[in-house]
Amino acid sequence: MKLKLVGPNNEIIEKTFEEFIKEIKPNSFYYFHKDTSYKDLKDLIDKLEESGYSVYFREVKFGLDEGAYMYELHII
Repeated sequence: MKLKLVGPNNEIIEKTFEEFIKEIKPNSFYYFHKDTSYKDLKDLIDKLEESGYSVYFREVKFGLDEGAYMYELHII
């Protein structure tokens, strides 16, 4: 499972599921590029919830264009 995160300077950072899990911190936000598979993100959310995390997931639109969005994941 390849995850494409959006970095602080809008760069795309590719990580595997295992790399992402090692780096997560409770009460943090992560932003994923729109090219990240929705199915992969849903699988990630399921695995995080099985591990005891509460997760809030939404699509964030930042422009009028249909393609101007990213995914936000809040791990509580």
